[in-house]
Amino acid sequence: MRRSLLTSTRRSIRPFAFFALVLAINATGCMGPSDTVNDLNQRGLTEYRAGRYTDAVAIFKKAAEKDRERPEASVYVADCYLAMSQERFKDGNVRGALRWCDIAISQYDSAVSAFPGYSRAVQGKADALKLKGKHEAALAVADWAAKNSGLQSTKLILKGREYAQESDMDQAQLAFRQAVAVEPNNAAAHAELGLFYLRCGNKAEARECLRRAYQLDHKTPGVTAALAQLGDTPGTD
Repeated sequence: MRRSLLTSTRRSIRPFAFFALVLAINATGCMGPSDTVNDLNQRGLTEYRAGRYTDAVAIFKKAAEKDRERPEASVYVADCYLAMSQERFKDGNVRGALRWCDIAISQYDSAVSAFPGYSRAVQGKADALKLKGKHEAALAVADWAAKNSGLQSTKLILKGREYAQESDMDQAQLAFRQAVAVEPNNAAAHAELGLFYLRCGNKAEARECLRRAYQLDHKTPGVTAALAQLGDTPGTD
């Protein structure tokens, strides 16, 4: 009788022990594979490389929450914001580009504050500030040209040359771009901007400006030689 009662008791306990074990396993996340920080970062990078920046940000933020002691995800989030800024700029939305650039800089700042020794965050912020400068210059050109479309580009070309001689390359670029914006069909303005880009090592922009100058006036001084230096044959696409 005692043996029968003991057996019955053991049988009744087993189901409860089993369910307790299941609950314990679920609580510790051992029922199946869970994403590690590395897994999340890799998934985020896949989305980033595919140009799906919003999805990438969401994944990187999960990675950052999962391990607050690791800096990579915070910087990846800032990288996404910077890419979104570049995307807006290519679409011609300069104000939107500046807005996302500011968000990226703020995110890099947060990463630098949280992880002072992480050089990747410092470099990211430097890149973002440089990009912001280019966006601001483009916006200044657009706004300035809209208000001063009656001015001749010759004065701006001379102004750009002066800045270049003083090694103020940002202001020189701004002046040359203003000259092109004021007189978009002025071959000399495009030539000056193209030659400036060539000196700065920006071959893609240089080629575009010099080709435009050649199209407007193939006799523009220095254009044919500069295109040849770029390995480009004037008059061909």
